[in-house]
Amino acid sequence: MTQPRSTRWISALLLLALLGPVPARAQVDDPIEPVPAPAKASDPNTLRREAARLAGESVKAFARGEYAQAADLLRRQRDLQPDNFVVHYNLACALAMQGQADEAAVSLERAVETGFSDIHHLRRDTTLAPLRTHPRYLQIINAWASIIEAQRDARVEKIESLFKGRYTTVRDESLRLVYRSALNEKSLDAAREELPRLARFAEESVMPGILDPEALRDDPWVMVVLPTTQDFKRWAVSVYGEAAVSTTSMIGGSYEHDFKRLVSIDIGSTFRHEFFHVLHWRSCTRLGQPHPIWIMEGLCSLVEDYDLDDAGRVVPATSWRTNMAKRILRINSLLPIETIATMPQLRFSGSRPLAHYAQARAIFLFLHQSGRLKDWYAHYTANFEADPSGVASLEAVFGTPIKDINAQYRSWLKALPEVPEQIARGMASLGIEVDAGTGDGPVVAVVPRGVRPGDLRMGDVIQSIDGRPTRDLAELVRVLGTCTPGQEVEVAYRRGQLHRTTSVTLIPRP
Repeated sequence: MTQPRSTRWISALLLLALLGPVPARAQVDDPIEPVPAPAKASDPNTLRREAARLAGESVKAFARGEYAQAADLLRRQRDLQPDNFVVHYNLACALAMQGQADEAAVSLERAVETGFSDIHHLRRDTTLAPLRTHPRYLQIINAWASIIEAQRDARVEKIESLFKGRYTTVRDESLRLVYRSALNEKSLDAAREELPRLARFAEESVMPGILDPEALRDDPWVMVVLPTTQDFKRWAVSVYGEAAVSTTSMIGGSYEHDFKRLVSIDIGSTFRHEFFHVLHWRSCTRLGQPHPIWIMEGLCSLVEDYDLDDAGRVVPATSWRTNMAKRILRINSLLPIETIATMPQLRFSGSRPLAHYAQARAIFLFLHQSGRLKDWYAHYTANFEADPSGVASLEAVFGTPIKDINAQYRSWLKALPEVPEQIARGMASLGIEVDAGTGDGPVVAVVPRGVRPGDLRMGDVIQSIDGRPTRDLAELVRVLGTCTPGQEVEVAYRRGQLHRTTSVTLIPRP
């Protein structure tokens, strides 16, 4: 199979310093016999299951110290998944632990060529200690900046082949993002303008140093895909199966960390959530810490809904998720914080996931509004090995046992105001009916006879009200819920490729 052009560049970079003689291959008492390639599986699902089985068995063998067996299993998995960088990396580790430094170095190079991009893990991994002075290992370390650029170009080639047609590709150097967008220019600009605000919030309120230029230089680039509805559905089915686009469980997007790819159907709450995953994963990668799912999802859902203060800073707001947490509290089903914090990932995301997400976001909003979020994250990451759940860090920053924190949390949640989830009779409204739209805002579906909503017409896309984004229905309802009938607001909207504003006097919903 022909390699993509950028993959060949990576290979060339790794060979630049290796034109001289390479040390002889280390000899071992029991050389591993080559494993015949398995028959090609006609069913992709069968292939994936077999690859997963081999991966699981190799991990067990490695844990037992049976490195030769682990290498054998990984070679068989490699034959099934030659482009899976995890297989090549793990094989390098198994070979290094047997003293087969030359073969291990070649496998490590292949891992980099196929997408491995975590230099922090590479430097920390003790199983690669036998390679630390190997010329090929040193070349990877020394050429890292060029490798990251070549990987970026390879990923751009990949997304441009997957998302074709009327798309534009734009690079953001400051955040190390590459956009592949089907949006028009102004809608894309609006999306791009929002992410630095979220990054600033992360830097100032959660993860100091996340925007440090020196640290960013080692971070891989991330592809941000804002596709058409049709392309999004095609992608979702290819990754998650047909259920991903059903009316009851349709996903809005995801950040695929292994592929460094963010895909979002909208530029509203989903887009913000997944971008915060990018930032949080960068923090986790630099620290070498796999944070549990309640932290990942609770923290990233925090920025789904926000307002701006007078200085233009992000202030996380109450939302439909906190409404749900309040309803759970009212029926006396709110889980203690320590139960959420220690919940296995499969249970968190598999059984009543909306309820778990709602409670996780509520906990993080509680932390933020109490002024302890930044201190908690600092204490948590400094003491991760002692308590990966984060409960001990909560006790440290509140200065009280978790039982008392739960009591404070429940009282706070009980007093938290609810936000509208629909425009009820008598509430301020634009006087029109809207549908969900295609990603950059709700679309005007009906303008009733006799209603004069400024210049709005059927088909217009409502993008903001008084400068506050309204990029999905929930956000539109939340923003209108803070207004009053008779109030005049400025509505920014898109009509085809044209972007305009109009003044609308809000009326009570009949």
